[in-house]
Amino acid sequence: MWPDFEGGSILDLTCSIARARGGAVSGTGLRATDTADWHDARTVILLVLDGVGRAQLGLLPPDAFLRRHAVGELTSVYPSTTATAITTFMTGRAPAAHGLTGWHVRCAEPGLDGRVLAVLPVTARDGEPLPYAQEEILARLCRVPALFQALPGGSQVIAPQDIVDSAFNLRHSSGAQRVGYAGVEDMLAAMTRAVRAAQPPSYIYAYWPDFDHCCHLRGSGSVGAAEVLRAMDDALGAWVRNNAGSDALLLVTADHGFIDAPPDRLIELESLPALADCLAGPLSGERRTVFCHVKPGRLRDFEREVQALDHACNVWRSAALLAAGRFGPGEVHPRLLQRIGDFTLEMRDDWTLRDTMAGERAHRLIGVHGGTREEEMIVPLVRCVV
Repeated sequence: MWPDFEGGSILDLTCSIARARGGAVSGTGLRATDTADWHDARTVILLVLDGVGRAQLGLLPPDAFLRRHAVGELTSVYPSTTATAITTFMTGRAPAAHGLTGWHVRCAEPGLDGRVLAVLPVTARDGEPLPYAQEEILARLCRVPALFQALPGGSQVIAPQDIVDSAFNLRHSSGAQRVGYAGVEDMLAAMTRAVRAAQPPSYIYAYWPDFDHCCHLRGSGSVGAAEVLRAMDDALGAWVRNNAGSDALLLVTADHGFIDAPPDRLIELESLPALADCLAGPLSGERRTVFCHVKPGRLRDFEREVQALDHACNVWRSAALLAAGRFGPGEVHPRLLQRIGDFTLEMRDDWTLRDTMAGERAHRLIGVHGGTREEEMIVPLVRCVV
């Protein structure tokens, strides 16, 4: 399943919210959802529950708040991963335009020269120091402005205390007030203060990462993941009851869903030395969407060697995926093709692929995302008038 950028994606949701708040944005907007009354709400709240895809709502009982108030479903972006999707939420632009194509991005900017960075913490895979400040690196990597700058009313970004002032959030929250929180109750208390203020922000964007963290470590169908989600659902239902009459519109969605990846379906690139020898540098993207940069003159060698992975992935020319619109609409980032490389490996079923650089810790992830399975790609849309 590929993103539905013609009215059915999280990009379209973001564009509809921005228009309802008086912002002038391009994009289709939601196709199957009536948004007429969104303009009338005193405050619109978008709560992004990291990793809570449509499939993950099945962890909740039928009478749970999120299930009772679900009004539809959307697709994520491609790759279906946090770094790419959250940047879309916070800029109102598709990955094609904002250019952050996964947790790991290969950067051709001056001074970076093909190094692969983890763009949320803004660190290099090789462990070496970066040539300039994190804020400047992000400004060069993602040239589109924050969505909040285009909204005439006040905005607020509510994020965990440990990341609210990160370089990523500083850049992508520009134009909004930032509020940090510690724990679910603190996040909901921040939302309460905002909607009850004499002049509440017109738009509140809130982000909750706990479910995602649990799924990576314990699995998306685990007892632990279910407990974390049920606790959030209970707290959110209580928050709505306690704030009734606030004239706020609460919208809840996710950046992506999840699947679980068995260890026997994890492919280590180091086990395929002939394929690894064709590459001009480390892999980038995600374990479920892998971008490969091939050494000059080695394209045919790569195509031959990658046949060993026919059982585990679809092999695409990256330029063909871009031409087909898989990264979404908008003016294409000038370095996007350099970032997605020569080939994209779209992992099938529950297969994953990774490489490990010298000095790098090989993380074991049980729950994964980033690919094109429905469980990863489809997220719910929840709506409730408060």
